[in-house]
Amino acid sequence: MNEQDEKIKQLPKRILGFLAIIIILFSIGILGFIFLKKYDFEVSLIKTLESFAFMFSEDVGYGKGLQIFLAIFGVMTLGWIISSVFNLIFEGHISEYLKTSRFLSRMKKMKNHYIIAGGGRVGEELAKEFAASKKQYVIIEKDDKKISKLEKNGFQVIRGDVTDSDYSDLVEAGIKNAKAIILAMPETEKNLLVTMTAKELNPKIDVYARSDNPAFIEKLKKAGAKLVINPELAAAEKFLETIK
Repeated sequence: MNEQDEKIKQLPKRILGFLAIIIILFSIGILGFIFLKKYDFEVSLIKTLESFAFMFSEDVGYGKGLQIFLAIFGVMTLGWIISSVFNLIFEGHISEYLKTSRFLSRMKKMKNHYIIAGGGRVGEELAKEFAASKKQYVIIEKDDKKISKLEKNGFQVIRGDVTDSDYSDLVEAGIKNAKAIILAMPETEKNLLVTMTAKELNPKIDVYARSDNPAFIEKLKKAGAKLVINPELAAAEKFLETIK
């Protein structure tokens, strides 16, 4: 996860943090006036708001000190919160968070969809075909440049690593409800690992795997792959079909 993703992920916590600080400030003011000046809640709230607006109605004593404290500390804090919120808006974090939330909400509703592990040339071509035929799909890719290209071209993509030990990215992609997973990554060993993981998470899922190493074809099939394709052998077979 890059820095941008981390900021977007932490956005709800930051918003809740801002709200908590505001509530604490108002609580200090209201409770302070209730206990120090014996005002009721309504009057204490008004005095607190006046303090934030630098409208000092208390002449002397603890009430005056509380108003000065709220005016200086409260306004500085509220100013920082407002500035932080505007920065989040201008940097696009809020809109990006909302966009991501809507995408993840759609993901949760997906069933019988296709998961493409790897957003390279093979993965992109698969996504084009699925999109053209109105099939539901999602790509899992970890390379930022590839992700940017895929998103720019309108493909549905999740930033993640299918080989992570906690399986969180596969679960996020809805593997338990998916119809099939296509392992388009060139690293055959990784495809073998993900095949076993996919079958563990969803025994009914169809696994289609790429194997650049012919020695792994049988291993992938034994691990549960329904179809294993070796690009070089597939090219040779295609040539032979044409020659015949």
